[in-house]
Amino acid sequence: MKTKLILPLLGLLLITGCSKSASELFELSNENLKNDKTDQAITDLNNLVEKYPQDSLASQAQYKLSSIHLNWKNSLTNGYDALQTTVKNYVGTVHAIQAQKEIDQFPEYILNKAESLRKRKMTKEAVDHLLYMTENYSEHALTPKGQYMLGDLYMNDFRDFTTAIQEYRKVIENYAGSTQEAHALFMIGYIYANVVDDVISAKIEYEDFLNRFPAHELSPSVKFELEYLGKGIENIPALKHITSS
Repeated sequence: MKTKLILPLLGLLLITGCSKSASELFELSNENLKNDKTDQAITDLNNLVEKYPQDSLASQAQYKLSSIHLNWKNSLTNGYDALQTTVKNYVGTVHAIQAQKEIDQFPEYILNKAESLRKRKMTKEAVDHLLYMTENYSEHALTPKGQYMLGDLYMNDFRDFTTAIQEYRKVIENYAGSTQEAHALFMIGYIYANVVDDVISAKIEYEDFLNRFPAHELSPSVKFELEYLGKGIENIPALKHITSS
């Protein structure tokens, strides 16, 4: 008997839950975001867009989905897709216009977001953003900077020097002529010389640097490194004061 009563009650609750208006769903999404219920907020907005595609709140809800995916979930793929859907389905609206601007400036957004994530010690997420950039915007003017940042992340944040060298090498191989090329080559030599203590490899990289970038601002540093390669601080006149008491 109790089962017979419970089933209709559940059905009534489901019907009631599904009958929320567009404005109620929108406000519910705001409330869920405030309470860190991000996935539920996404569900609310998806329900709004699906059930009320012609409502005045639909374009705002679709655009808000892109913001949640990008800024709460750190999902570039879902965020970009949501921006494209805003442009496609809500032509001429203020949200579609803004979404198109963000699509046009997406590489800049990715790079800035990666820097922000790194400062917040979210290094894995920063790497994911930069990998997305190098894979999807390989020809963009900012991508060499993103590739260099990958090397820097592995060098200084993860302390994974093998991968750092690999990522710096990609700057040289894929972005010859960029501002970052010489710096990447210098960093490869620096890692060999001062981190992994591979004097032979360091000499090869540093000499390559001087052959290719003789007038670069880092050339004096490279010449200094070559002159005292493999020597301890106590054997470097300019640095002897560091070990003296």
